[in-house]
Amino acid sequence: MEFPKNNIINDWLQENSNPEIAKLIEKNLAIANKIHEMLEERGLKAADLARMLKKTPSEISKWLTGTHTFTTKTITKIETILGEDIIHIEAQKEIVYFKIYVNQEEEIEETSFENSEVFTTEGGLEKKVS
Repeated sequence: MEFPKNNIINDWLQENSNPEIAKLIEKNLAIANKIHEMLEERGLKAADLARMLKKTPSEISKWLTGTHTFTTKTITKIETILGEDIIHIEAQKEIVYFKIYVNQEEEIEETSFENSEVFTTEGGLEKKVS
């Protein structure tokens, strides 16, 4: 969704030229567009989203103009209700390093394991390391 050239937001941005605010509005528009697409794919309207979120239709209408700054809580609620991510964040990799001792002397070998379960032996029992 793009604003018409004579839109009050575009006029304000041109007069004040704040790149941070411009980027914020760009992101808000992208989120609003994604929500529009998600609703369209499901055959839903903004009024349906309002009902599902227990919000007024006018509030949802403001959100979907792209002028509303979404909180992560609001985004998460919408994602949960519509069953799809609006914002995709790559999972963080967990890297674990081991030092291996051979014959009580430190062997200089570091090994990394990504997203692996790590176990240690204490008193003959294995336990998961968190």
